[in-house]
Amino acid sequence: MWRRRLAGQQRFRGQEGQSLVETAIAMPLLLGLAFNMINWGYLWFMVLALSAAPRMGAQYATQGGAAGTATAPGTTQVSNLVYDNLTNAIEGATTSNAAVQVCTSALGISGTGSSTIAQCAQFGPAFSFPAPAADPEAPVFLLHRVDVEYTVTPIIPGWVFSVILPSNLHFHRQVSMRSMY
Repeated sequence: MWRRRLAGQQRFRGQEGQSLVETAIAMPLLLGLAFNMINWGYLWFMVLALSAAPRMGAQYATQGGAAGTATAPGTTQVSNLVYDNLTNAIEGATTSNAAVQVCTSALGISGTGSSTIAQCAQFGPAFSFPAPAADPEAPVFLLHRVDVEYTVTPIIPGWVFSVILPSNLHFHRQVSMRSMY
């Protein structure tokens, strides 16, 4: 019975393994493309997580931490909040691959007049953060600035799967806000 169904198809000699060879060639390319797309999605997740962490820290610093207090939280409290935000959002984020710098006028200022620059405290590995800019409204407001730098490693490692997202890529995000106290 099955010979009657196949009788209408002509087969040429030596084509029995053609589909197997085509699959063997196409499968690594398709898997490489799929895994690079997963790494690309992970890259955008990192960008969102790294944008939210310093924003949360700067908001916490400017709003005074606990409700009803008129003093700014310390730089250690702000960095702990940022680290908690990072380590809960990003699998593998630790104090060894993420650095936080908290700059606030409450630590002290250097310079005079309109060229006052807030002092900074750095937590984590020694990344080179840019120097804070002078605050033109220094006598009236306190400037709070939070920097985060994170070394991103691809979620699927390997040179074949790291085409879009190279290993050991550094991301830096900075947020500045002013407060009245």
